[in-house]
Amino acid sequence: MMSRRPIPSRRPATAYVAVAAVIAAVAVIGWLARSMCAPQPVPSAAQPAVRNAWRVVWRAALTAHANAPVPVDAEGWIVTDDAGGVTRLSDTGKPLWRVSFSNQPFEASAAIHDRRVFAASTSGGVLALDAETGRALWSVTLDARFQHPPLLDAQGGGDAAVMRLVSQSDGRLFCLRVRDGLTLWQSEPTNRCDGEPAAGPYGIAYGNCDGAIHVFDAADGRRKGSIPVGTEDQMAGGLLSLPDSRLVAGTRQGNLVVANARTFVCEARTRVSENEAFLKPVRTQNGLIATGSEEGLVSLWFLRDTTLSQAGEYRFEQAIRDLAACGNRLFILTGGALHIADTPDAAVCRVALGDEVYGLALRDCVTAACVADGMLVCVKGEAHE
Repeated sequence: MMSRRPIPSRRPATAYVAVAAVIAAVAVIGWLARSMCAPQPVPSAAQPAVRNAWRVVWRAALTAHANAPVPVDAEGWIVTDDAGGVTRLSDTGKPLWRVSFSNQPFEASAAIHDRRVFAASTSGGVLALDAETGRALWSVTLDARFQHPPLLDAQGGGDAAVMRLVSQSDGRLFCLRVRDGLTLWQSEPTNRCDGEPAAGPYGIAYGNCDGAIHVFDAADGRRKGSIPVGTEDQMAGGLLSLPDSRLVAGTRQGNLVVANARTFVCEARTRVSENEAFLKPVRTQNGLIATGSEEGLVSLWFLRDTTLSQAGEYRFEQAIRDLAACGNRLFILTGGALHIADTPDAAVCRVALGDEVYGLALRDCVTAACVADGMLVCVKGEAHE
């Protein structure tokens, strides 16, 4: 008689398969949640916890190579271009007006104050326009080359409102009255200046091609002093101005430096890139300083006394083109897309924009715009309490 051995029960294996299936399903659901651009922000005392779904809401064609847009309150955007054009678009991307100035190429964004638009060209032209109609209010021509936006100071109002501009060719600062463009003072030259100026309690400052940060009196343009950073640490990007009169900048040697504009001492230095680190650093509400590199790294730093301590990083496959911050939220342009991250460790949302993407600007923490493939693109996050 043939004997039959009992077949071992397969129930335990079936149970393991079921558990594995549940784990896999949970992983897929998590991946889908991340890919649908719904990051979970880090709550702060100043703002409630929200989640946002990000998307492109409109695209508007531009007629020339444009600079970064500038928001007009909640009513649209102003864009300058290298053909001497200034264009206003509505908050839905509809062109409202465009004016053009011959032989006045703009390589910098405009500035806006009291319903007036101010722009400065590489030919030395400075002009003011009515923001509602584009009508020219005044224009002057200076012996200078401007490649950064006017730096407005309107705290006094009326005739006390001024703008300051730096000439790229020799570092001269110009102070103009906002009302009519009258030159109030002009500083002495320093050196070629590719860096964008900053303002604060210390006065006016910019990083220079001579490896130093120069500080000027805001009242009369007198140079108060210079902060040596390093002979090979030229600065061609903007300065991040901190409330305590310290300045943060990136250098040609790939260093992130902190300089004190009151004591004229370079207090901290750390390596953030193997290449140039000219991108202007930004600061979040919780005090994180962020900077981007050619290697596709966004590094986050806390400044404690005179020490920079790394707090985290985001890695991407392509160079970081631009950075902006609002609240504790970072906006990162890289790889033809806008990435939104609620620091320090939330998921990153990616919104594809195009191939050639640059010129990031924010209206608020849920509205961004930039230039992508010859178009102005607006991205919004739909907030849900």
